[in-house]
Amino acid sequence: MLGLLNKFNHKAELRESKDEILIGEVVRAMARQGAIAVSFLANDDFQRVKFKLQKDPVVSYVYITLDRKTGTGMVGAALFGSKATLTVSAETKNYLSDPDDLIAMYRTDLANLFRMPVLGGIKLNHELNSIFATTTLIIDIDTYVMKGDPGVQALMGHLHRTIHELREKLRPYKKG
Repeated sequence: MLGLLNKFNHKAELRESKDEILIGEVVRAMARQGAIAVSFLANDDFQRVKFKLQKDPVVSYVYITLDRKTGTGMVGAALFGSKATLTVSAETKNYLSDPDDLIAMYRTDLANLFRMPVLGGIKLNHELNSIFATTTLIIDIDTYVMKGDPGVQALMGHLHRTIHELREKLRPYKKG
C-alpha cells in the first residue's frame, strides 16, 4: 500500500514539474545553438530565461518565457493536457541614433497602440536604445518533454525558426 501511495505521489510531482523540465530543455537547446543563459526568473508556473547571443550580428539577447496554463492537476492534465504560453522576445541594441531613427521609433510605437498582435504574430517595441520583437504561442508541453531525442529536436527546430523570424523583423532597425 505504501509503494502504491509513493508511486501516486511521484506521478503527481512529475506532472507538476513538466514546465521546469521544459525550461531545462530550452536551456540545453539554446546552449547547443551557442547562446549563454545569463538570467533566470521563476515562480510556481512562470519561468523566464535571458540568453546572450554571442556572435549574432543583429540579436543581442533572447528572452524565453514559459507560463503554464493547464495540467498541474490530475483532472486538468487528463482533460486539457499541459498547455502553456511560450513567449520569445529578441532584443537588438543600438548605441547610436539619429533623428530618422527616432521618427521611425515613434511611428512603430503609435502603431502598437492601435493594434493587438494575433497569437503567433510579431510585435515590435522600442525602449531607449533597445528594440524588441516578441511573439507568443500556445504550446503543449507534452510535445517536447520526456520524448527523448525527437522532442529535443522538435524544440530546437521550433526555437531556431522563431528566433530567425524575430531576427528578420529586427534587421532593418539594427545600426552599425
